[in-house]
Amino acid sequence: MAKAITIKAKPRESKKPNALRRSGFVPATIYGHGFSSESVQVNAKEFSKIPHKAYSHINELDIEGKEKYPVLIRNVQVDPVLDNYLNIEFYRIKSDEKLSLKVPLNYTGHSPAVTAGGVLIVSFDEIEIQCLPKDIPDAIDVDLEQITEIGQAIHAKDLKIGSGIKIIARGEEVLARVEVPKTHEVEEEKPVTAEGAVPAEGAATPAEGAATATPAAGGKEAATPAAAKGAQAKAPESKPAKK
Repeated sequence: MAKAITIKAKPRESKKPNALRRSGFVPATIYGHGFSSESVQVNAKEFSKIPHKAYSHINELDIEGKEKYPVLIRNVQVDPVLDNYLNIEFYRIKSDEKLSLKVPLNYTGHSPAVTAGGVLIVSFDEIEIQCLPKDIPDAIDVDLEQITEIGQAIHAKDLKIGSGIKIIARGEEVLARVEVPKTHEVEEEKPVTAEGAVPAEGAATPAEGAATATPAAGGKEAATPAAAKGAQAKAPESKPAKK
């Protein structure tokens, strides 16, 4: 299990939440099964230095050097616009009580199906488990070498875990899979009309062998050979000019 990080806090001041945030502190709550809730405040700048991986491990909450609690960082609310902390929840734990928490998935190895031309799709980077505090793993390994053929996948039930750990996710949940690469289909070229526009889908197109007018030099339309031949057949015979 990873080394616990000490998070410093102090009892909550009698300030409104926004005033507290402007002074550089974040409102926080400590709660847990069998414990009374407590309101504290945490230095926002110091809390921002805590790595995200610590969120899935037990840490030590030090309240002004007087009391220390083993806690989990259960929930952190962040303003989506200003990107500052709004509220923090710490869950106080008992050593003999099972916990539900999310731990990282560590993908290892190389899939032979990828070597064969497949594309690896990873669906989850963490998974929820239940266990005693002493059994919390730093991460759970996912061996990609298990995927030997394109179309195969690794499910939650395939994970190798300790006997004291229970996976909360459904056994059939797909964690990673290898798929056939998608190819771009080339659109069939459509016939061009006399004006050079592509006819709309479902619109009639000229019949095979029919005459189609094409622009001639100078901007005038010139008849196709078939059309010209037909025109010659219908032209009246010229008469000799009278002298």
